[in-house]
Amino acid sequence: MAKQKRTIVGENLTPSLLIELGGLEEFPSTPMDFKPDGNWVNTYRIWTCHGYRESGNEDVGSLRITRRIASKGTFVLELRQEVVQTDDLTNVIEGTIKCRLNQLASPVEWRLSSRFERPDGKVISELGTGNHSAATESVTHTAGDWCLFEAVQRLAFDKASSLSFDLLEGMSLSKPGHRLFYRRTYPMKTDGQSIPLHCFAQFGTGILPYEYWLDNRHRLLAVISMNKAYVLDK
Repeated sequence: MAKQKRTIVGENLTPSLLIELGGLEEFPSTPMDFKPDGNWVNTYRIWTCHGYRESGNEDVGSLRITRRIASKGTFVLELRQEVVQTDDLTNVIEGTIKCRLNQLASPVEWRLSSRFERPDGKVISELGTGNHSAATESVTHTAGDWCLFEAVQRLAFDKASSLSFDLLEGMSLSKPGHRLFYRRTYPMKTDGQSIPLHCFAQFGTGILPYEYWLDNRHRLLAVISMNKAYVLDK
């Protein structure tokens, strides 16, 4: 029996490469009334690559982020993330994060819950967690990882758009010394057309590099880190 061909990807994931690997057909169009600093809902598929072009590349979950304008100088992010684990358990994270209307969307107060569900939908109660936290009034140099999905949409497409901050991973683990900066515009070819995409990069201690890909209307289309991609679905 002939062995199945397996070709190593051998390059960093990009939106164009996602198309080649079957992780993306095309991005949804951005509504004309979309405003990064307004009310909106972005829903992403979570897609992973096992390192080969022919197999092992699949959707493993989803992330929905809802932005609501709150009181003056703040807004609220509501999130729901589902990720299927290797043992067919689904980890569901739900939360509400109140953020400052600054460049980093610095968190002010947040509430998160995490649970695991069996394939039949039953919750494993002993694996559930929840927390309610608040930052001090002086904390403005911190960004949450989910908050950056919002913050990057309000940054200018300019080399001067560079932010230094401490990352709050999972809204619980502090990782200092991070930087987010505008890289440049890249063309993405789809259906014979070339679409300009804008790329921001994030580097810092304790994480793999991240790239944030946006369209001309500043809507975040994809977030890519190593072998994982959040791909805008609607």
